[in-house]
Amino acid sequence: MTATTTHIASESRVAGLVTRLLGGVDPLADGLTERILASELAYAANTDLTHEQLRGAVQDNLRTLLAALQGQPMNLDAARAAGRLKAEQGIPLAALLHAFRLAGRYIWDRLLASARDEGIATELLPVASDIWLVIDEFSGAAADAYRATVEEQGRRDVETRGVMLTSLLDGSVGSPDRAAEALRTLGLDEHGTMVVVHADSGRSLAAEDRLRAAGVAGAWVQQLGARVGLLALPGPHALATLADLLGDAAECRIGVSRPLTSPTDAPGAWRQARCAARCLPQGAGGCHVYGSSPIALMAAASPEIAAEVAQTVLGGVLTLPQQERNVLLDTLDAWFASGGSTTRAAERLHCHRNTVLYRINRLTELTGRSITRAIDSAELCIALRALHVSG
Repeated sequence: MTATTTHIASESRVAGLVTRLLGGVDPLADGLTERILASELAYAANTDLTHEQLRGAVQDNLRTLLAALQGQPMNLDAARAAGRLKAEQGIPLAALLHAFRLAGRYIWDRLLASARDEGIATELLPVASDIWLVIDEFSGAAADAYRATVEEQGRRDVETRGVMLTSLLDGSVGSPDRAAEALRTLGLDEHGTMVVVHADSGRSLAAEDRLRAAGVAGAWVQQLGARVGLLALPGPHALATLADLLGDAAECRIGVSRPLTSPTDAPGAWRQARCAARCLPQGAGGCHVYGSSPIALMAAASPEIAAEVAQTVLGGVLTLPQQERNVLLDTLDAWFASGGSTTRAAERLHCHRNTVLYRINRLTELTGRSITRAIDSAELCIALRALHVSG
């Protein structure tokens, strides 16, 4: 807001009325305080804002308002302080602005009454616009300070929630009582069922809004380049729905822990969620629930050993040129996904059944393992999953 100057001449009789009001600002503040409390329920019902705080803010603003009407330099500090106070006390912005309008009307009524008594009401009318211009300046400054305070409170709330969630995830929260308190701060039911979600991306997930719309409450935090959430399951069968919602919009690897019922189990659940995310191929987008694929879980639990297993079993394939290697590995993947059916694998790969048989025989030559033998097939399956996990 840009300060506005008034057109009330200092030597005019109207200026004398303003001076007298300024000299009696104490009873004026008492009257305006009572009018605000009587006219604005948000002030009267608020238990955090004391009568003394309200009256003090009213008096400060009346004094600077009247000084501005006298032509003194505009000082908006009192208006800004009032805006910050009302934001901190939870008074709605609309109520704050209404209070300033009440102040404008209150000053006008007092000036008009005095002007009528002295027979100079006609001299007051030309400066009515000045009064409301000053009120606009003050209410605008108060509104700006109010919004800035609310934004700062929002940042502090986010930081507080982030600290609380981090303390739950890393186990530093301490006692179960403090863990329950942290859940209440996060707006989660301490007796409810929850899961931890870990996404490789450090950005907010596209599915977060969809989760809220589906009634899945939760809290999120950035951790070590990842997006981590503690989510409340709204029902016993909500885990599958949650995984679908996360997977449909996944742009990165997302892991979901097993359900937990105690907040003190959050550190273990976070480890599960990280491991579940690693069950997906590197660079892939999707959602994986911990324990849903034991072979992938075994490989993800020890990436170094997974890489060694993949090299031991598939080393002959991995030395091939990239295109040939990928064709053989994709064929093996399709064969396992088709339940060992060559025909269905061919349909998946959009090729002839004999082509699949030729590639399978080529894999047998390169690995020394036949998919028709149970132990060999198991080793090939584990090695393939280990390769996906280890990259």
